Amino acid sequence: MTVVTEFWELNRNEQRAHFGNMSYPFPPVTIESRRLGKPKNICSISEAAEYLLMKWPIHEGQKLKAARQCCFDALDGKASAADARSAFVEAAKEAHIFVDYVKSGK
Repeated sequence: MTVVTEFWELNRNEQRAHFGNMSYPFPPVTIESRRLGKPKNICSISEAAEYLLMKWPIHEGQKLKAARQCCFDALDGKASAADARSAFVEAAKEAHIFVDYVKSGK
């Protein structure tokens, strides 16, 4: 049984109790939230995992599945925060919610 499967079998309170204290921060990834397309910064593995499972705008996708697994692997110590962040960015691109701010040279 994978960590993702185990997570889905827990109720929401059990999910937060099990993973809630493990934030594992990473540099912010900005996505469009479901609230009128307002930007949202995702700043940790646990936040990314919760968003991928509970609030993701699409329900299927190869990169979504990979990002979920990578985040849970990272929470288990089997992948790095950088790997989880990269997988999250790719899933956000797949869902067309990744916000890529191009910084001007001002």
